[in-house]
Amino acid sequence: MKHRPAVLSISLVIVVIIMSSFVSRSALGLVVRACEINATLTGSPYPCLKIVQAQDPLSSYAVLREPTDKERTILAPLADVPGIEDPRLLAAGAPNYFDAAWREQSTAIAPRAFKVAPQDFALAINAASWRTQDRLHIHMGCETPRFRALLKTHTTEIGTGRFTNLGTNAGWWATFLTADDLSKLNPLRLVADGVDGARSNMQNVVVGVFGSTLPDGQHGFYILARIIGANKYRGSAEDMIDPKCLP
Repeated sequence: MKHRPAVLSISLVIVVIIMSSFVSRSALGLVVRACEINATLTGSPYPCLKIVQAQDPLSSYAVLREPTDKERTILAPLADVPGIEDPRLLAAGAPNYFDAAWREQSTAIAPRAFKVAPQDFALAINAASWRTQDRLHIHMGCETPRFRALLKTHTTEIGTGRFTNLGTNAGWWATFLTADDLSKLNPLRLVADGVDGARSNMQNVVVGVFGSTLPDGQHGFYILARIIGANKYRGSAEDMIDPKCLP
């Protein structure tokens, strides 16, 4: 026990070094591991905001501010899951990290100065070729005006329960599903099964999930996805998510 402060000090020094550089593609995984160690030793998830341990190790996760941008909040698994392309994410019984991220709204936006309505909350994940870290992470925040306008423009085209090709230069597909939460909706599996060519090319898929309430009062989610091709039109997770949730 008397060595615990020394162990903790060393782990925190390592975290500071990692967070100050964050140039390695494995840095996020190291930060998450340090949070897990700190939570075990002291009960504090620092420098993460929260650590959730599940019976299934693959379902355990951390919520943290992005080390290189303190405005951004992300959810990352404690397990070594490199990204959206990991085949375990489409297997039967796979963890639904989007559901976990949706349930962590209060953790992500609690410091904000104003109330964010659930229908304004949004989540997104990058393709392997666009991310900077080889640890799966879901961006959390609110939809950006650009993507709010995109969904509004194509509202009448977007089907319920099936993906529609919106005919945009970036190649966006979209669907709307009625639900109060994501506990029974796995966006990654829905995209893999519903977007042409996605399942065999998940490493190049970008996915966004946007809470919404239709004019008739139905609450649900727009799921937006694209497969990055040779032309890299804008449309990354960072483009979709406003981490500050500005009104």
